[in-house]
Amino acid sequence: MYSLKRFKLIIVKKIVWAYISFLNSIVGIVTYFFFVSITFGQIKVVDADTIVFNKEKIRLYGIDAPETNQYCYVNRKAWPCGKHATKYLINLLKDVSPSSLICKISSKDRYGRSIGVCYLEDQNINRNLVENGWALAYREYSKDFIDNEKLASKKKVGIWQGEFIEPWNWRRGVRIYEAKKIVCKIKGNISSRGEKIYHLPNSKNYLKTKISSSKGERWFCSEKEAQENGWRKPNS
Repeated sequence: MYSLKRFKLIIVKKIVWAYISFLNSIVGIVTYFFFVSITFGQIKVVDADTIVFNKEKIRLYGIDAPETNQYCYVNRKAWPCGKHATKYLINLLKDVSPSSLICKISSKDRYGRSIGVCYLEDQNINRNLVENGWALAYREYSKDFIDNEKLASKKKVGIWQGEFIEPWNWRRGVRIYEAKKIVCKIKGNISSRGEKIYHLPNSKNYLKTKISSSKGERWFCSEKEAQENGWRKPNS
């Protein structure tokens, strides 16, 4: 009788251990897939020359792309080249496994971002953006991509298909109408309450409205451009 009880106890223990092992296997599988799903979400595009990779913000070395809200012009018509440039990089990195992306960091900038050249397998992403016309060679910091820029200019791809302001000048407030004398007459004013209101040449307050770029005010070439940048018509 004693031997039978002991035998039953051994059987029960084996069943319990088998059940625990099974649960551990399930947990391991779930944990693995959870880890993979998190890992594949570690690449984020901020704009056409900045990404976040494994929680590290990386400014792509040697290039400067149009700002996200920047407009370029084709046949004097505004088009959101900054958004198109950002979309190009998003599509380039879409569904990419982090294991396929390598970023070689060289330094940090004054904003705390890492500066580096990123590769998608054997493809240099920095060079790709310049060669396809979605970024310029940032000559102030590097001469590496000048030939690629010349090629893009010759092929008239990306922003080279029309007129544009260099991103570094755009950030200083230079606009295409100032550089190319394209007529842009819509005044983008910011009220004392912080409201962004645009005024057409036939608006009641147009003549007395002054534009100060230091306050963030600006000129627009079309109502669409003003509205897409957050300005609205005056109420009356």
